[in-house]
Amino acid sequence: MAPRDEDEGIECEIIESYGIFSEGVKDWNKEVNLVSWNGRPAKIDIRSWQKNHERCGKGIALTRDEAGELVKLLTKILDSRPRKETRGSAPTAKARPRPPQTLEPFYNELKLPFASGPDECKAARNALLKKYHPDKNAANAAFATRKTIRIKEAYDAVMTWWRESGFLTL
Repeated sequence: MAPRDEDEGIECEIIESYGIFSEGVKDWNKEVNLVSWNGRPAKIDIRSWQKNHERCGKGIALTRDEAGELVKLLTKILDSRPRKETRGSAPTAKARPRPPQTLEPFYNELKLPFASGPDECKAARNALLKKYHPDKNAANAAFATRKTIRIKEAYDAVMTWWRESGFLTL
C-alpha cells in the first residue's frame, strides 16, 4: 500500500511493519515500520498511522545507525530512572541498584534489611522518630536526642546515596 499526501506530494511505501507500541483513539496507532519515502532507501519510521495506513501523522525516520544510537540513549534513560506509573498502566518491576556495603551501619540504625529502598527508609525513619523523639522520652531526654540525631544522619546518608545513584529524584 502506498499512502500519498495530496497536499505535499509525498509518497511512502511501508516495506515491513515491526509493530504497534501504542493504540490511540479514532483509529490511530503509534507504530514502528520500515518505510521508503518518495522512492528513497527505506528507513526505520516511528509515527502515528491511521489503522488503514491511508494517512499518517508527524514522526521520525531513522537510519539503522541512528536507531542504534537512539536505543542506547533510551536504554540509558530507562535504566537510570524509576518508571512512573501512568493512568491505566500496570506497575512494572524495576531492578534497583544495590547500595555499597559502607551503608550497612546506616541501614542497621534504621532497623532495616540492607538495601531496602527509599520508601522503606522513609517509613522506618518516621516510625523511629516517633518512638525516640525527646518529647516522648522526657525521662531520658539526652539518650533520645542522641538517638534522634543518629536516625536523621542514617536516613540522610542512605537517601543521599539513592539520589546520587539516579534512582531517586526530587
